Amino acid sequence: MAKNLARRPAEIFGYPIRNQSEAAQDARGKHWCPFLEEQCRKKSRLIDFPFGVCSVEYDGGIRTICPHRFEERGATDGVARVLEDIAVHYFGNTDNTVVFPEVALPSVGSIDYVIVKHKPMQAVVDEFVAVEFQSDSTTETGGLVRGICDFCEGRDLQSQSYKFGMNTYDSIKRSITQLMNKGIVYEAWNSKCYWVIQEYIYADLVARYGLKKKGFSLRHASVFALYDIVTKGDRLTLKRTRFISTTVNQIYQAMRNRPMPNKDNFVKALNKKLRLRLDVRD
Repeated sequence: MAKNLARRPAEIFGYPIRNQSEAAQDARGKHWCPFLEEQCRKKSRLIDFPFGVCSVEYDGGIRTICPHRFEERGATDGVARVLEDIAVHYFGNTDNTVVFPEVALPSVGSIDYVIVKHKPMQAVVDEFVAVEFQSDSTTETGGLVRGICDFCEGRDLQSQSYKFGMNTYDSIKRSITQLMNKGIVYEAWNSKCYWVIQEYIYADLVARYGLKKKGFSLRHASVFALYDIVTKGDRLTLKRTRFISTTVNQIYQAMRNRPMPNKDNFVKALNKKLRLRLDVRD
């Protein structure tokens, strides 16, 4: 069977494009984000309403393009299920835990979330773990804007495809830079940070930089929390797949030892550009 190569919005204002339920219609009418439980914050200069595409269908897979997509609610009121997963994985349970968003990390930046486990009945930190969300981004986003406009005008997108690409390499560059900078701090503190990304992005890291394919150690300060997006009823939902741990040194060595491009071939390409620029004929 041929692979589905369609490219289009998968979720608009929190609901799959095929979902025509009353809740979905209400969210779209209000430009509502059901993950944040407030109006969508995403903007595009090409439209005068929120750019409410949470995830896209791209060459057969579902890829989140908004970090707030990871805010999908769990069993605890107002807490993302991803954060519950991480609390259970790290602390063993969610007892006596409090979640703080956007916590400053002096001289480095800010942390998306810090999960604090406090001493029972005391405002005293027992342990904490940092959490960062990293979604993907798109190129040629005008095509995707055309898709949400078509949808808002009542067009059925399930048989449509739009011209846009994924900017996964840029997403990886941003996440690797953060991981190295913040990872040094967490290792010095003997603390941990969980980096929430989708499986396909980690696969790209493995292919591009030679990061290890699997493995978890309690000794490592940096942990990849990997997720997929799957269909559940008339919604899409996050599915936790696995945890993989690493260190700043492991990441550095993987990048340092990756296959190098051929210098001679690079110079040949420059020579070709020079001949064209200087109009030199052989």
